[in-house]
Amino acid sequence: MTRAYRNRTVLLVALALLASRCAGRSPVAFVDLIESLPAAERRAALPVDTAIRVDIVGPAGDIRPSIVTQAPARVIWSTRLPSRARLETAVALADHGHGATARIGISDDRRYDELASIALDGAALPRTWRTVTIDLGAYSGWQWSLFYRPWERTWRLVFNADGPGGAHVAWARPMVRGED
Repeated sequence: MTRAYRNRTVLLVALALLASRCAGRSPVAFVDLIESLPAAERRAALPVDTAIRVDIVGPAGDIRPSIVTQAPARVIWSTRLPSRARLETAVALADHGHGATARIGISDDRRYDELASIALDGAALPRTWRTVTIDLGAYSGWQWSLFYRPWERTWRLVFNADGPGGAHVAWARPMVRGED
């Protein structure tokens, strides 16, 4: 009986060591989504190069480098995430037209999780950036599981712009950062 207990302890210690070895640093430190836009999958009702583009836009006095999407449009980045990742951006309407909804989600090709849904009112003045910070820790780094290994997966970050009338939604400096 004592021997069986020792074997289980040795097995648990071996599994813990193996897990800590697999939990090495992520090969990715940060992901600049503006820089990687040409490699992203882009979908739009209008020609893609006109409906999804990089521009410098924003409310007066607060102009930022941004990805501008004309609704309806979708941008999908396939990427690995850094450890303890978080998504940082800001969202605003880039025109004075109708309102729109900006949505951010993540997928691993098996399921889709909506992370944020931001309603942008076209009539609201003054126009301002709405800061968006999303913790992606559940989708990155080491997790206490033998089967769930998010650091080995290529995740699909999905930015959607939905709304009537072709509203222009701007995503300011979208970036995925990891923490050490």
